[in-house]
This record gives sequence, C-alpha cells and structure tokens, in this order.
Amino acid sequence: MRNWAKSRTRGRKLHSTGAKARAGRASKSRADLERQLKTCKQEIANARERLVEATKQQTATSEMLRIISDSPLQSVLDAVAEHAARLCDSNNAEIYRLDNNVLRLVASYGELPVHIQARGGFPANRDRVIGRAVCDRRSVHVHDLAAEDSEYPLGSSDAKRQGHRTTLGTPLLRERTPIGVILFRRWEVRPFSDNQIALLETFADQAAIAIENVRLLEAEKQRALALAHANRDLAQREAKVRRLVDANIIGIFIFDLEGRIVEANDAFLQMVGYDQEDFIAGSVRWADLTPPEWRDRDERAVTELKETGTVQPYEREYFRKDGSRVPILIGSAAFDEQRGHGVAFVLDLTERKQAEAEARQSEQKYREMQTELAHANRVATMGQLAASIAHEVKQPVAAMVTNAQAGLSWLGAQPPNLEKAWQTFGYIVSDGMRARDVVDRIRDMIKKAQPRKQLLNINDAVREVIELVRGETMKNGISVHTFLTEGTPPLEGDRVQLQQVMLNLVMNAVEAMNATSEDARELLISTRQTERDVVLVEVRDTGPGLAPATLNQLFDAFYTTKPGGLGLGLSICRSIIEAHGGRLSAKANVPRGAIFEFSLPAAPDVAKQPAVVSAT
Repeated sequence: MRNWAKSRTRGRKLHSTGAKARAGRASKSRADLERQLKTCKQEIANARERLVEATKQQTATSEMLRIISDSPLQSVLDAVAEHAARLCDSNNAEIYRLDNNVLRLVASYGELPVHIQARGGFPANRDRVIGRAVCDRRSVHVHDLAAEDSEYPLGSSDAKRQGHRTTLGTPLLRERTPIGVILFRRWEVRPFSDNQIALLETFADQAAIAIENVRLLEAEKQRALALAHANRDLAQREAKVRRLVDANIIGIFIFDLEGRIVEANDAFLQMVGYDQEDFIAGSVRWADLTPPEWRDRDERAVTELKETGTVQPYEREYFRKDGSRVPILIGSAAFDEQRGHGVAFVLDLTERKQAEAEARQSEQKYREMQTELAHANRVATMGQLAASIAHEVKQPVAAMVTNAQAGLSWLGAQPPNLEKAWQTFGYIVSDGMRARDVVDRIRDMIKKAQPRKQLLNINDAVREVIELVRGETMKNGISVHTFLTEGTPPLEGDRVQLQQVMLNLVMNAVEAMNATSEDARELLISTRQTERDVVLVEVRDTGPGLAPATLNQLFDAFYTTKPGGLGLGLSICRSIIEAHGGRLSAKANVPRGAIFEFSLPAAPDVAKQPAVVSAT
C-alpha cells in the first residue's frame, strides 16, 4: 500500500514534470509560429509591394508601347519622360540624347524649369550626374546634389540655382553603348529606394529599345519617303526629257560608252542624214560620225563624262551619211551614277557659221569702204591745202635757184671763191632735202595704203602736221601755239591715220575761225599724259564755237554744218580713233571757240619717261 502510494506520488510528480515540458514546448512553438507569421506577413507585404511596382511598370510599359505603335519619336520621348517621372514619384524627369559626346535635352516632364543650356547641350563629362551616368554606364544616385560641390561642381551649382536635391541619372544603353540618359530629380532630400532604382533601370532598358526602334522606324520611313520622292522626281525628269526629245527643238541622242547610239530624235537624224534603223541595228556608232581630227576630243569627253558625269558644251563636226560635214555644238550628261549611259544634246551650227562668214565678209567690206572714204577725205583735204603745199614746195625750190646762182657767181669770180661756193652748195642740198620732206609728207597723206601699226611719238606727228598747214594758217592770220609734253609714252598705231585726224581737226578750226570777224585768231595744240597711261591731244580754237544742240550729232555720218560739206570728216576721224582704242569728243572753249580732243592708250610694256613740257 505504501509502495503504491509512493508509486502514485512519483507518478504525479512525473506527470507534473511532463506537463511543464509540454507547456514549454507549446509556448516555444507559438513563438516560432508568430515569428513565421510575421515573416510571412513581411513576405506578403514585399510581394504586394513588388506586385504594385511590377503593375506600375507593366502599366507604364504598356502605355509606352501603345504610344510607340503609331507615334512619332518626339511623342515617344515625351511619354517616356512622363511615365518615368510617375513611376518613381519624382518631381521631374528629363531625357538627354548623346550626340558626338554632347548630351542634348530632347524631352522633359515635371515641375522643375528646363535649364536654358540643356537644349544647347552639356559635354558628356563627370561634372554633372548625367555625364557621370554616361561615362560609367550605370545609374548614379546622389542623395543631395546641392551638397556635392567637389564631386559634381557643375551639377551642384545647377541644383542650388534651381532648388532640387535628390538626383538619379540612369543611362540609356544599346548593346552596352550609351545613347542617352534619363535624369530624375526631387525637390527635397528623399533618396530613391533600391527597388525604385532597379525598376527605373528596367524601365530605362525598355525605353532605350523603344526609342531606338522608333528612331529606326522613322529613319526607314524617311528613307522610303525620300525614295518615293526620288522615284517621282526621276519619273518627272524622264517625262521632261521625253517631251524635250519628242519636241525636236534640238538634236538629242542616247548612247552608251561602248559606242552605241541607243535612240535618237528626228532633229538629230535630219542633222546627220541617217535613219533610226541605222542606229538601232548597230551598223552606225557615234565614233563613225567623228572625223579623224576630232577623235582625241571625243576621248577626252568620255573621260570627262566618267569623272564628272557631264561634258560641257564644245564645238566640233560630225560626218553626214553622204560624207559631208555638219558643224555642231554638243554637250552631254550621264543618266546615273554608274555612268554607263548618257544623253547628248546637239545643236546644228550651220546657219550660225554661215552668218559668221557673212559677218566677216561684211566687216571686211566695211573696212575696205572705210579705207576708201578715209583716202578720199585725205585727198580732198590735200586739195584744200593745195596753195599751202605749193607755197611749202616753192620756198625751198626758190632758195635752191638763188643759191645755185650765187654758187655760180662764186665759181666765176677771179680767182674763184671755192669756200663760198662750197657753202652755197650746202644750202642747195639743205633746201633740196626740205623740199623732199614736204613731198614725202604729202605723198604719205594722199597715197592709198593698208593701215599698219607702229610705235610712234605723238609730238613728232603733231609737229609734222603743223608744218604741213603752216602756209594755210599764216595766210588766214592765225597764230599757232603748241603745248607739247615731252616724254609722253609712245603710241601704237597707224601714223598716217592719226595725222589725218589731226589734219582734219586743224583744218576745221581754220575754217571756223575764218567765219568770224573777231580779230584774235588763235590755235592751241597740246598733248599730255593722264594718270591711267592715256595720251590726250587737244585742238583749241577761238572760232564761233559749237551749238549745244549739235554736240550729239557732230560725229554722225553725213551730218555737217558747212555749206557743200559731206559730213564724213569727223565721222571718219571718230572711226579711226575708236579703232585705235581711243575716244574722240568735242566741247565748248571758254570764253569762245571749240575744243576737240582725242585720247589714245599708251603702247603696252613701254618704259615711262619723265614728262617735259615744250611750249611755243
């Protein structure tokens, strides 16, 4: 009994100990369960958070893809900026494209103002967050950019000026190559979470693909559009060429560089006398149309066409079918970049060449007629000077007779005075040479000869004319004065023609002064050199002068103010001066009279002499 009691007591003790152990185990299991429950709740919260973020990302991505499906690139960029800002709860998002190591703003969304320099571009260096993200090819997260003066000097300055703080830059990568960056900013210091950063990086990867696809699609559209425009332009050009070919305004043929003429219009066929079948059959090539002396020029034209695609127009000849030749003007252009085919434009120059030949003949006849008129004018002037010429010749002849008689007397003296005889014979020789010079000048003036150019001194030519008219001026009581600048550059021209001009002007002045009753009759002839290597000759008289109304007609052919005059003298003078490259003009002399002056260019490449004035 006692043993049973002990056993029962021991049993109760054991039961109590087991209950306590079970209670301890139950309490431990509950704590574990609570911990597990808490862990499960955390995992559920995390999963829910990830689900929300994934939903946001999926929503943003879906919306972005919807916009991409039928939107231009700028709309896609704007949508990416907006959805990126909303996705991570940032106050601002900006997208920058990388172009030649410069980051340029292409889209923005949010409350912060756009930096004025952003559209111009920032260098892709490490002084700003966007540059650092591109350089490192990773996201750059700065909790307070305004406080990072040393790390981001320019970016920190921007943050202080604009008032933003937390900044995140996420690069846009295409096969690990940066094409841009998305910049996220918050007003306050509120860092982005790791999940937000991871979410934005995923979004950035998808955005980079989307942006690049849209860019490629737009580029392809532009290429297709450009190709369509090019095809349309080509069709229009072909239509224009076809209309030009069919219009037969000028000769046109299409050729290849192997020598075949593929097609030719009727104008070209008529030009060379062939039929279209001759070229289509290949029996006639464009080299067959070329005379031997033009084949080298043909080869140069082919080389020019291959190198530049065009051949500038040049003159040449073609053989006609009957063996005769046709002068032409030809130019050509290649059809395409391969330059295997080209089109040639051919103009028949037959009529122009005939007109040029006729013009040359007319010009020759005109020159011959002008020479005849000039000669007739000189002869007429010599007729007017007949008395003066007779006086000029009579003086040395009379002196020769007188000296000859004196010489005979000295020889007949006893004894003969040989010294005096020799002296008088010398006088005879001088007088004879003087008479010869007068005759030579007259002969030069009246003889009919072709113009010839030579270097001449204008002062010498003027002096010879003055000697020729000395008798006429003395007979009419005219004082002749000269003001000749020595050292004027030589002229290149026909001496006789220029002296004819001088003679005409002097004789006109003499006649004009004979028509006035004024006592003072003075003739001043001067020469001088202007600043532009031009020699100026002036003839001034004190006659009645020129009526202003006559100045415009004075040098016209057949216009004259003289009774019985033909009106050719001044017209011929003007033609002579203009043929020498000069100019003849007239104006009033103050206080009375007229001034006729002509200018002539100095001979080229002649050394200049210092000018000295010789006045008489």
